[in-house]
Amino acid sequence: MVTPIRPMLSPTALSGARVLSPATLMTTLLIASGGTMVALRIYAGVTAPEIDPAALRKAAAAFRRLADDLNGPEQPPQTGKAGKAGGVAEMADDAAASVWNNNGGQSVDAFARLYILRIMGFPPAFAKDCRVIAAGCDAYAGLVEAVRKQLAELDKAILQLLWLVCFQPLTTALYGVAQAMAAAQMARLVKLAQAVKAVFGLNVGRVLQICLPGYVLTTLNYAVVDGAAYATGALALDALSDASNGRPTRSRGENAEEFGEIVAGNTGYILGYDVAKLGLPGPATRGSEMVARLVGSGFGYTPVKSALDEDDDQIMTTPEEWASKIEGHGLRALIFPPGWRFGR
Repeated sequence: MVTPIRPMLSPTALSGARVLSPATLMTTLLIASGGTMVALRIYAGVTAPEIDPAALRKAAAAFRRLADDLNGPEQPPQTGKAGKAGGVAEMADDAAASVWNNNGGQSVDAFARLYILRIMGFPPAFAKDCRVIAAGCDAYAGLVEAVRKQLAELDKAILQLLWLVCFQPLTTALYGVAQAMAAAQMARLVKLAQAVKAVFGLNVGRVLQICLPGYVLTTLNYAVVDGAAYATGALALDALSDASNGRPTRSRGENAEEFGEIVAGNTGYILGYDVAKLGLPGPATRGSEMVARLVGSGFGYTPVKSALDEDDDQIMTTPEEWASKIEGHGLRALIFPPGWRFGR
C-alpha cells in the first residue's frame, strides 16, 4: 500500500508557464483510470459470465458420485492384484456371469459374447469420463476464482493509486491545519510557562522552546491528522472494492489494526521525506520532489508498516513495491509541482 505525501518544507514555485494545469492532469487521470476499471469489469463479464465457482464444484461432486455409483469409489494406485471396485457395474457383471455359469446353449453363449464384448467395458469407461468431467469442473472453478481475484486486485490497485494522487490537495490543507494546531499549542505552553514562573519563580519558557519547537509540534500534529485521513480513505476504498467484487471484507479488529499500521507508517514516511529534502539541493523540481517522496515511502513508510505487520516477513521494500511507488509518486509529482497551492 502506498502513502500520502507531505508538502515541501519550503515551497518554491516553478518558473515558466505550465502546459497543463493540475486540474487538467487530474481530470485526465480520473478519466483514464475510470475507463480502465470499466474495461476490467467488461473483461470479467466476458471471462466468467454468470459462472458461480460453487455451482461448478457442485457439478463436479455430482459427476464423481455418478462414477462411484457405476464403478465404485476410485481406488488409489496399488501394487499387486487389485480386487473389484464395486458399484452397479460389479453387480451387473456378477448377475450376467451367473447366467452363463449356470446355464448353457447357443442363446446363453450369444448373450455372454454380447455382454463381454459390448457391455462389460462401458460402465468403467463412462465412470472414467465422469471423473474427467469432474476434474475439469474443479479446474474451471479454480480458474474463475483466480481471474476474479486478479481483477479485484487490479481494481483495488487502481483505486489506491487514485487515492494516493487525489489526496495531495487534502494533505496540503491538512499541513496548514497542523501548523495552526502547533501554533495554538505553543501559545498554551507559553501561558503555562508564564504561570509556572509566576508561582514558582522558574523560567521554563526557554526550555519549552528548545524541547518543543514548532517543527516537532507541527510534525506530530500532521502525522496524526494526515495519517488518519489517508488511512480512513484507503480502508474505505479497500472495503468498497472487496464488496463490489464479492470478496470478504476486513473485520472491525482487522480494520483497526490496519488503521494503526498505516498511521505509524505514515509517520515514518514524514520523517524520511523531511530528511531526504534536507539532503537535496535547491531549487526544488518535480524530479527532486519525487525522489524525496520515494525515499520517505520506501525507507520510511514500508519498513515501519511491515515491521508492525505480523504476517509480513519482508521488512524492506520489494522491487514490486518500488515499481508501484514510482508509478504513484511519479504521477503525483507530475500533477502537483513543488510549491503547488489551492487556486494556483
